[in-house]
Amino acid sequence: MSPRARSAAPTASTPTVASSALEARDRADDRRVLLFTAGVLLTAFAIGSTLQTIFIYRPERVATSELIAEAPQLPDRLMTNLVTVAIALLLAAFVRLEERRPLAAAGAVLAIALPVALARHGLQLLLGIYVAPELDVSLVEVCSVAVVIAVALGLALAQVRTRVRLREHERAEAEHRLRASTALAELAAEEMRVRREVADGLHGTLQGRLVLSQAAIDAIQRRGVEEGWSEAALAQLAGLRRDLERMREHDVRELSNLLYPVGVDVSLAHAIRALVRRVPAEIDITAEVDPEADLALDRGDDAVAQRIAVVRGIEEGITNALRHGAATTIRVMVGVSDVDGAGAPRVRATVEDDGVGLPDSPRWNGLARTSERLGLRGGRVELAPSSLGGARLEVEVAAPVRS
Repeated sequence: MSPRARSAAPTASTPTVASSALEARDRADDRRVLLFTAGVLLTAFAIGSTLQTIFIYRPERVATSELIAEAPQLPDRLMTNLVTVAIALLLAAFVRLEERRPLAAAGAVLAIALPVALARHGLQLLLGIYVAPELDVSLVEVCSVAVVIAVALGLALAQVRTRVRLREHERAEAEHRLRASTALAELAAEEMRVRREVADGLHGTLQGRLVLSQAAIDAIQRRGVEEGWSEAALAQLAGLRRDLERMREHDVRELSNLLYPVGVDVSLAHAIRALVRRVPAEIDITAEVDPEADLALDRGDDAVAQRIAVVRGIEEGITNALRHGAATTIRVMVGVSDVDGAGAPRVRATVEDDGVGLPDSPRWNGLARTSERLGLRGGRVELAPSSLGGARLEVEVAAPVRS
């Protein structure tokens, strides 16, 4: 067995071990609920029937002195009833009543109730609570107690069954949410993989072919000069070479960066610095990135996707500042905002400029796509006037939770 296979084996068994431990804990909880509920009901019956037998339920009205004479029987009657409760609970625990199917559980309840009721009546005879009772009295005593025990155990079982159904429903919902989350994570990972492959193809393969095409044009130009071609033909070749150069340096690189920004694999700060370096030198642009922002995004499995979302928002702000605001000064700040109610930090990026400011009815266009993209990740986009005199774009995204 290879080292990889040996290291993977314990990981594969972990969910099974965790599931078995969780099921064992649930069974123990169900048993406690069953015994507690049945115990409370039967104990209440035990105490109530003891008091009722002597002080309330009598064949005829008796004097107070006779009631007082019966009082010494209270401990014996109470002990008999409490012993009955204990025996019923022990038997319910022994047969694992809460784990049985409905039909088997009903049979087990009857199998517990009748013997326990008979045992109670036998203990009453042994203690002298009843002396040579008539058969109908014994039958009523045994049957009534059996019914009470069966009802108490049935109610306790009903409560356990309700707990089990609720638990299964909650777990089904949790599994559904987990499957949905896993599917989204897999889609995001696949999107990042395709983005990276396409960007690498543009940056490497396509650029390489364009360079080879430029070299071929250079060779043709040299041959044209040697053979005395016309100036118009040579100028046409020079223009074609410039178009290829512009395509390689601008269009292909821009498209590659749109798909997968440079430096996004390393960190958010690295990607933002690479973005800022692309801004013309005559523009005064600075970027400050709080290290806590990178740490917040690095907590999740889709850190790269989160970084791309933030970088896209910043890029949109810079583009708008230059294209629509005629800005000469741009300030980019990235930090961690206040913690929300769930205890998760939020990464906030702000782009401010000294341009012409916001029109009365600003058109979002690209910002609408940015807002939609961030909204899918629990983020938001806000456009407002800037303290520098131009526009202020703020994008915010929820930091991912490590799985």
